[in-house]
Amino acid sequence: MATAIFIEPQNVYDYTILSGDVDVDKLAPIILSTQLETIEEMLGTELYDKIYTDFTTSNLTGLYLELFNDYIVYILRNQSAANYISLSPYSIGNGGAFKRTYNGVETIDTKEVERVSQIYSSNAQMYINRFIKWIGLNPLTEYKTYQDEVNATKNINLNNGWYFGNK
Repeated sequence: MATAIFIEPQNVYDYTILSGDVDVDKLAPIILSTQLETIEEMLGTELYDKIYTDFTTSNLTGLYLELFNDYIVYILRNQSAANYISLSPYSIGNGGAFKRTYNGVETIDTKEVERVSQIYSSNAQMYINRFIKWIGLNPLTEYKTYQDEVNATKNINLNNGWYFGNK
């Protein structure tokens, strides 16, 4: 069964440093995994399922549409870019795992790749923090702090390094 993604790769190209020549076949799965690993975790399964159903039936309205446009899109765009940047230098094929290099050109080291990725991850984290404030002011019946395997009570922290929780 195919799963719809909330944003098209073009949305990531238009609003991040990823250029339009990034292979859609490589970016689309990263968007989907980010959607499932970050957005569903943030919303909880019930609210995620409501947003997903309304999105796939073109029926997003009211607070759900506001949540989608003002938070989900921004978080998904930025975290997808961060995840792609972290993974982009690497490929796995029949010949094994490798990192692309160019003759006579110095490759970007892992620390630099992570630094660039962290910029977008920080952007996504900012929108997650804003969402937490927004959901407190706009209670949606489908938003539960815990259901199934998703625990929305834990702090979502996309950034590495020191983290002191949401204040």
